[in-house]
This record gives sequence, C-alpha cells and structure tokens, in this order.
Amino acid sequence: MKSKLLMLAGVAGILMASPSSNALADVNIRIGTGGYHRPAFVIDRPPTFVRLANPGFSIAIGNSPYDIILSGNFYYLYNNGHWYRSPRYNGPWKEIHHRKLPYRIRRYRIEQIRKFRAVENNRWHNRYDRRDRRFERRDDRRDDRRDDRRDDRRYDRRDDWPMQRR
Repeated sequence: MKSKLLMLAGVAGILMASPSSNALADVNIRIGTGGYHRPAFVIDRPPTFVRLANPGFSIAIGNSPYDIILSGNFYYLYNNGHWYRSPRYNGPWKEIHHRKLPYRIRRYRIEQIRKFRAVENNRWHNRYDRRDRRFERRDDRRDDRRDDRRDDRRYDRRDDWPMQRR
C-alpha cells in the first residue's frame, strides 16, 4: 500500500512539473481613439451670423468655408453629407443624425440653405459697398461746401467794412 501511494505521488508530481503542450499565448494591442471619430474642423475666428426671419435661424456669412447655422444654443455644421452639432462655434463637433436637427433647419434642404446664404452674402456685401460710396461722396461734397462758404462770406463783399477786419 505504501508503494502504491508513493507511485501515485510520483505520477502526480510528474504531471504537475511537466509543461502543458496545448498552452496558447495571445497578445492584442489596440491603439485608437476609443472607437469614436471626432472630425476636426478648423474655424479660427468667430463667423458673422445673420438672422433669417423666414426660416427662423441664423446663418454664417462671409468667408466661412463651412455651412454653419446657429439655432437656439447650438451651432450646426454641414459637411460632406453629414450634420454636426456643437455648443461653441469652434467645436468639439459631434455628428448627429438628420432627424435630430431642429425642425426649423430640417425642413429645408442644404441647397435652399446655401441659397439663403448667397442672398444674404450679396445683400451684406452690397450694403457695405453702398455705404462706403455714400461716405466718400459725402466727404467730397463737404470739402466743396467748405470752400464755397469761405468764398461766399458776406463781410468780404461789403465795401464799407473796416480794413482791419479783412
């Protein structure tokens, strides 16, 4: 009995000491952004917004390379068929589905919104051009009037005015 016990202990020791032949090692390394891609839109200065009364939102005009809309407390940006939303004009932008847009924006196609933007760009551009031209003409006329007033002084035309005052 003693020999059987010693033999059983020896077999158990050999089984524990021998390496397992079917042991597998697997190493996975993933480097990424956590599975969510945040687009990087570069907007270096705040865009100029114009309130559109009929659609009910504000649209960025000027030299903005993106279609940016301000509605409520959020900015909405359209790029390559996707809509993005942010609480600030320079991001971070989060992609949203078209159904999540406010109704005021969702009821118009992007082509219509771009048309609104083009009309407002032209209106603002022409407004500033006309205003600058008006000021230039006004300045020219002022100079002419000043010269006319100097020449048209009444005391210069009077013959009985004392010579000391001339």
